Amino acid sequence: MYCSEVAEALHVSVRTLSRHLQLEGTRFQAVKDEYRRDYAIQALTRSQRTLSSIAETLGFEDLACFSRAFKQWTGNSPAAYRKAQATR
Repeated sequence: MYCSEVAEALHVSVRTLSRHLQLEGTRFQAVKDEYRRDYAIQALTRSQRTLSSIAETLGFEDLACFSRAFKQWTGNSPAAYRKAQATR
């Protein structure tokens, strides 16, 4: 999802949305990353969906991009995260 799509859904301009996010001390990309991280964690722990399917749903170009982002967010690869959660 793009900032322009969100702004349109909220019936505001991109600039207005950006200004509101700035007042909250964040950026659109940060909000998007938080959503993607939270969605990925839930999908990995509550479903048996493939990593590629989760990556595609979240709009990543490919599994490698998803894996890099997920590792930045959590310190683990998606597969390692799923495996660690399954053993809890």
